[in-house]
Amino acid sequence: MNESGSSECLKCYEGTFADESGLTQCRDCPAGRTTNFQGALDAQACTCNGDLWEGQCFRCQDSTRFERGACVLCQEGLVCEEGEAPVILPGYYATPEAPYDVYKCLPGDKCPGGAPGACAGGRVGVPCTHCPDGQSFEDGLCTPCGNLSTAGWVAAMLFGMVFLVVGYYLMNTAATAKVSMMFATTCVLSMTISMLQSVGIVGLISFEWPSELAWIFEVMNLFLLDIDSLGFDCVAGNPINRYGFSVAALPGALIWILVAGLITWVVPCIPKHRRFELSKTLSTMGQVVQVTFTIASKTALEPMMCYSHPNGRHGLMKHNGIFCFESPEHTSMFILGLLLLCGLIAFYALAVFGTMYAPCAARKGSATFLQSIRFLIARFRVDYWWYGTFMLPRGLMLSLSIVLAADYPYVQMLLIVFILELYMVVQLIVWPWKLPALNLFDGTVSVCLVMMMVTMGAFTPPLPPELKESLTSVSMAIMVMLQVVVLAMVGVTIAAMIYRNALGGSKESAVLALGKVPDTKVLAHKLAHFGTSLKDLPQKDMVRVLDNLSVYDLRMTHAVMTAVGAEIGDGSLMLASRVSLVSQSSRRSVDNKPAESAAGRKEVDEMPSSVDAPDAKVATVATTETEQLGLEGPAQSCWL
Repeated sequence: MNESGSSECLKCYEGTFADESGLTQCRDCPAGRTTNFQGALDAQACTCNGDLWEGQCFRCQDSTRFERGACVLCQEGLVCEEGEAPVILPGYYATPEAPYDVYKCLPGDKCPGGAPGACAGGRVGVPCTHCPDGQSFEDGLCTPCGNLSTAGWVAAMLFGMVFLVVGYYLMNTAATAKVSMMFATTCVLSMTISMLQSVGIVGLISFEWPSELAWIFEVMNLFLLDIDSLGFDCVAGNPINRYGFSVAALPGALIWILVAGLITWVVPCIPKHRRFELSKTLSTMGQVVQVTFTIASKTALEPMMCYSHPNGRHGLMKHNGIFCFESPEHTSMFILGLLLLCGLIAFYALAVFGTMYAPCAARKGSATFLQSIRFLIARFRVDYWWYGTFMLPRGLMLSLSIVLAADYPYVQMLLIVFILELYMVVQLIVWPWKLPALNLFDGTVSVCLVMMMVTMGAFTPPLPPELKESLTSVSMAIMVMLQVVVLAMVGVTIAAMIYRNALGGSKESAVLALGKVPDTKVLAHKLAHFGTSLKDLPQKDMVRVLDNLSVYDLRMTHAVMTAVGAEIGDGSLMLASRVSLVSQSSRRSVDNKPAESAAGRKEVDEMPSSVDAPDAKVATVATTETEQLGLEGPAQSCWL
């Protein structure tokens, strides 16, 4: 009824109806129902505005969807809006038969999202795992395999076989304490390859890399011998065969070295000096394992790199469609990977044994044994011969960080940063490489890798709440650890001060010195004996001895002569400037009390030769062949 007193009939809007004439207001449809048109005349026109289940109408809100009579939360990778069908996000996949059963694609660019079953570049499988038979993925598309694919891989295998034989002769040249340019070049190349392999493992972190970085990590896969990225699927076919070839590559190379060595003894035309020697063959095999240890570790752990799909299943990071401990393919791959991992662990156990036994072998003059483990110790200073064994498992630890936190890329990044920092700190403390420039290069590379990892944290996906809580606890634990370290250091310094001043102690603190300080009486005896030995040594022979020392030993000799010369007041022994704030009592003692000094020297001369410090190492004279190996350093003590 309007103001003029006349009446007007209007159609009821959608969602309402008028089952009687003359109503001033239309009736609303029951909850969850609507008419979908105007002018409805009864309640039967109200239909379900959502999903109908056993006579009940369900209309799910945002972030939920209808499933079997209930509104359930949408899985990760689905966008659910009220009244709309769920949409698959890019980077996720669902089959047309089960459009709400979502899989996560790694890398995400192979799944465009949208309609169920959509794959980019012509890929097939769940979820977009591979190209059709007879095709290989190149330049973002599945393309037919070329006729030369098999021939190319056969040529590469033949080249590798020749390279291993040539490598035997290159890696077994005479080694000395001095560093040759060839040695420096090969060390730089091996360190560069190790760095590129580390970057390749970083690329395994499931970050959404920008295109400017994604192609770099794809190139780094070449240094991890990722044969899938090189079109090997055209040769081997299914993932099981491809993985089997990857696992067999290292054992095959080692077997070939043994076969090649046998051939050099069987073929009569090969000169005797060109035949493989057993110790050098073992060293070459060890060098091959050492160079490929990171690659083999990553290959062995591939079947264990399982991440979670939104639907609750777990797939391999490299082969998303192979489901962990569900697919029969995974069982075969897991067994192969476990066998390879056991082989790597056995090799590392042998390396640890060789490193521990090396000092005893050097003392006995066992040049054959030292030659067999040359690949472990030849690149490092003789007093840090163990560093090669210490460095060996770094690649395994980097790959293991991917396994331990497959669903949490940020944690993977933290673990990798921790491993890189651990090795960097040890390297900077011991300075192990024979050439100082190599130590600087190694330290710089480690710093750059850590900075790269910290910068790449910008690409970390959003962290789940439970992970944030765990990281908060870890941060608090680190803060507590910092306080404990500071308090412990303060306590140690106070204890040392009380010991020196209040209790009258004269020895340096072993804790502050990071080790036991040599006994000065023993050193005095050794120096006196050293001077006697030098007195009868011709100048020419002395120059020859010094020429055989490494750059570190020459600098150490330089520093010792300067320090002792400064204390006894003999300026002719000082080879560098030296500033000291300690008392000059030792100089005055030398200048003003010659009789006392003579008596002291007599006392030192009369000290029995068997006197030695508890931590002193047994000096030995190595054989001529051992000296050529440059392994005289480990001869200082015997561990086994």
